[in-house]
Amino acid sequence: MKYWLHRITGGSNAWPLSVELFKKGYISIGWCDFAREGESNLVKIRAGASSFDAMMENEGYRLPRNRWNLWRFVNEMEEGDIVIVPMPYSFSVCRIADNIVISNETIDSSLLEDCDGEPVTRKEDGYLYNKSDEIVDLGFYRKVDIIARDIPRDKYADQALSSRMKIRQTNANIDDLDGSVNDAISAFRDQKPINLKETLMESAAPLVLEKIRTLQNDTKFEALVEWYMKSLGARVDTPWKGESPTEEGDADRIAYFDNIGFAIMIQIKKHSGITDDWAVTQIKGYAANHNFGEYATALWVISSGDGFSEEAQRLAEETGVRLVDGLQFSRMILEAGLEGMAL
Repeated sequence: MKYWLHRITGGSNAWPLSVELFKKGYISIGWCDFAREGESNLVKIRAGASSFDAMMENEGYRLPRNRWNLWRFVNEMEEGDIVIVPMPYSFSVCRIADNIVISNETIDSSLLEDCDGEPVTRKEDGYLYNKSDEIVDLGFYRKVDIIARDIPRDKYADQALSSRMKIRQTNANIDDLDGSVNDAISAFRDQKPINLKETLMESAAPLVLEKIRTLQNDTKFEALVEWYMKSLGARVDTPWKGESPTEEGDADRIAYFDNIGFAIMIQIKKHSGITDDWAVTQIKGYAANHNFGEYATALWVISSGDGFSEEAQRLAEETGVRLVDGLQFSRMILEAGLEGMAL
C-alpha cells in the first residue's frame, strides 16, 4: 500500500465537475487531449515510458515534466492505496477502490453533472463541455472509497503534512508521511485536534509521575497535594490523626475555598499499581462524621497509582467521590504551573 497526494482542482472549468465527482467517489485528472481516444491511449501509457513519451510527442506536447502526473495516476496508483485530496482549507482521505482507470470514453454519463447541478456533455470530438460550451479539462478518473472527508487543515495536519499539501504539482508519492496521514485520520475521527498544550501534557505528565514516585515519600506526596490546592487559592488544613477513630474514616488534607464557601476533603495514597476501595471508604467515613457548617463539600481520593480497582470505582460513583490517579494528578500539576513549588 502506498500513500499519495492528488489534486483534483485543475482549471476553473474543471473544478465544478471534479468536486462533484469526488463527492460521488471519483478522483480525476486533466489531459483531456488524450481522453478522446482514452482506451487506446491508456494502453500506450501502460506499455512503458517510451510508449508514453511517444504518445505525448505525437500529440504535440514535447515532453513536459508534468506528464509524470498522468503516468502516476494511470500506472502507479493501485487498488488499496491511500490518497490525500487537498482543498483550499481542508483535505480528504480516500482509498483507491480498484485498478480500473476510466476515461471520457468510458465514464458513466449519469456522473457528468457539476456542483451546481448543471449537466456536462460529452461530444463526438471526445471532449467534455460545460453549460457555457467550454471544454472541461478532465480526461481520466479513478474510483475511490472515502475514508474521511473535509478534514480541517489547521486542526489536524501536522507541519510535515501541511507543508507537503502546498506543493504545486498535481500528485506525488508521500509514503514518508504515512504516520502523519494516519494520525490525522485518527485525530479527526476522535475529534481531537492537534494542540501544542495537549501534546506537551501527554509527553510531560508521565515524566512528572515518574519523578513523584521516585523522589517523594508519603509525607512529601501529601505536601505536594497541599501545594497544589494552595496554588488554586485554597486554605489547607491537616486534620489531626487522633481526632477520629479509624471507624469514623480519615482525611489527609482539607482544602477550604473560603471565597466561594467550598471545601474538599482529600484522602491521599502514595504508591504504585492499583488503588483499592479502602481509600474511598476512609474519605466517605470521614465526611459522614464531620460537619463543615455552611461550606459545600466534595470528597476526593488522590493517588500516585496507575488507577483504581473496579470496586473503588463503583463505590466512588455511588458516593460521589472523585478519583484522581497518578497520571491525572501529574497533568493537574502541569496545568497549575510550577511557580512557588519548593518540594
